[in-house]
Amino acid sequence: MRTRGQATVEMALALVAGLVPLTLGLIAFAEIGWTYHALTTITRQAARYAGTHCWQDESGSNVSNWIQANAPLFPDRSQLTTGEIQIQVSYWMHDPVTRESVPFTCAGSCSAQCIPDSVTVSISGYEFNHFLQLLGLPPLQVPPFSTTVEIESAGANPETGISAP
Repeated sequence: MRTRGQATVEMALALVAGLVPLTLGLIAFAEIGWTYHALTTITRQAARYAGTHCWQDESGSNVSNWIQANAPLFPDRSQLTTGEIQIQVSYWMHDPVTRESVPFTCAGSCSAQCIPDSVTVSISGYEFNHFLQLLGLPPLQVPPFSTTVEIESAGANPETGISAP
């Protein structure tokens, strides 16, 4: 009975059947974690940016522009600039009597009269599909991310150094 090369064949089968899929799975899981962390981080940082900078407009265009310019590196970072990942900025006023939050509106911008109470920054519409396509799996719908913080700017504009009373 010939057994020469048997260990080589067994090792090749073990690599193909076990180690290679396990390694690819670990790489895919790490990429999913990296992307999840990046989206969570940019949502939190953008909310902090919005909370410490003047209210510009109802759509929060200054915050959206900041996100697109300062997003951390992750595989689909370009989707932030193309609009595939939706960015929503909502400003709120809090009614102390009814204890409800209502959308904030103001005719001006960056003044003592235009100071909302809080801001919510949300990111949604992202589908993760890098390694999943290679395996024939459908894209993974990533849940929306949302962070709400209180406004801390009090009408100050840190870019110009001007503070409104």
